[in-house]
Amino acid sequence: MEQQAPEIIFTVLLAGTILIWSAILALSKGALRSELRSAAMELATVVAIGATLGSLYFSEVRNFVPCEYCWYQRIAMYPLAIILLIATIRRDKNIIPYALVLSLSGTVLSAYHYQLQLFPEQSSSCALDASCTYRWIEVFGFITIPFLALTSFAFISMILITTPRPWKTIRYE
Repeated sequence: MEQQAPEIIFTVLLAGTILIWSAILALSKGALRSELRSAAMELATVVAIGATLGSLYFSEVRNFVPCEYCWYQRIAMYPLAIILLIATIRRDKNIIPYALVLSLSGTVLSAYHYQLQLFPEQSSSCALDASCTYRWIEVFGFITIPFLALTSFAFISMILITTPRPWKTIRYE
């Protein structure tokens, strides 16, 4: 079996970040929760850029051929990384609805792609040279590239949904 150290490291980092962030949000007092929410856009940006770089690593360094659904997920993730980076630099939370469209779309696409891998007997619209059911990596027996994309999109969506929006704090009297 081929060395999978980068895949294991990425998986552990993503899982650890999700668990820690969720635990702090669920269990912390107001000040810590508020501090975490203030850094939410930065965290979403880091996850999106990490997922983008991870997909480029798999295709350009490891030479994994992306299937049709991998390309659809890239279509959602690549612009998400760019607009979140710009919004983070500009401190613009008004981008949240637009970023949510991309992240939720990516979540649905990744979930469908992952279930194709779990149940390969389904018919697939993917080509023979890049099968949607082929598992290029398999970490801990269930984590594949579509699963990594799914968790990244879902985590970004969760962060964006829980981030305070500037338009919700405006009160009209």
